[in-house]
Amino acid sequence: MVPQRPKAFFTSLPGLLFSEWLWRSCSSPRLSLAKSEVAAMNKRLVTLSLILVAVAAIIGFVPLQREVPLKKPFSAFPLQVQGWVGKDFGFDEVILDKLKVSEYLSREYVKPPHRVGMYVGYYTSQREGAQIHSPKHCLPGGGWLIVSEQRRSAELTGFGKVDYVESVYQKGGEKEVIVYWYQMKDSTVTGDYGLKLRMILNSLRYQRNDGAFIRLSAPVQGTDQETVATLRNFMQEVMPLLKEHLPD
Repeated sequence: MVPQRPKAFFTSLPGLLFSEWLWRSCSSPRLSLAKSEVAAMNKRLVTLSLILVAVAAIIGFVPLQREVPLKKPFSAFPLQVQGWVGKDFGFDEVILDKLKVSEYLSREYVKPPHRVGMYVGYYTSQREGAQIHSPKHCLPGGGWLIVSEQRRSAELTGFGKVDYVESVYQKGGEKEVIVYWYQMKDSTVTGDYGLKLRMILNSLRYQRNDGAFIRLSAPVQGTDQETVATLRNFMQEVMPLLKEHLPD
């Protein structure tokens, strides 16, 4: 069986940490004032980077990551959920070619006067060029500016604990609340570094690195908090159903 090689260094977690260390070393205004403190911080970052480089190298000798299919196709996900009525919105070939997603669900659910967009992109096995994309790389390019961002947790009946990012974006007079997280096997991850680390750990332990990007969004109606409450209620209603599709 052909081993899976580590990703390019500067796109891996160790590479990202090393880049951050290098940037801090070159640009920190405190360098001349507190050299010992900066040196200690740099030493910690270098040590962590070296450890993660070693772990990433080990993955090069782990058997090829097996592809893990969905338990049920997204096409079977219900269009009607607790009074919400959904409509599919597919992507064109240009977007799909960039996402390199194995399967995806893209819908808008409506329960007047509320609307919620739901996107789930699933990767049976993540590899160079076909990985989960961070929403932070897309929205700013579309003219949306972040107003606020918080990390939250919720215990959803029938699904379990979810750690997620809750953000408010604005574009002109429009505002949108976005909730997202990365689902890696039975773990939820909110950060890009955490995603890379979970990929490494799952690869070593289970010989799999499948994962899903889950994103819910709603235009602000009334106040931000009222829209947040709508999204949280929607999460509780749809996530137990989504669990029937995602692999264990």
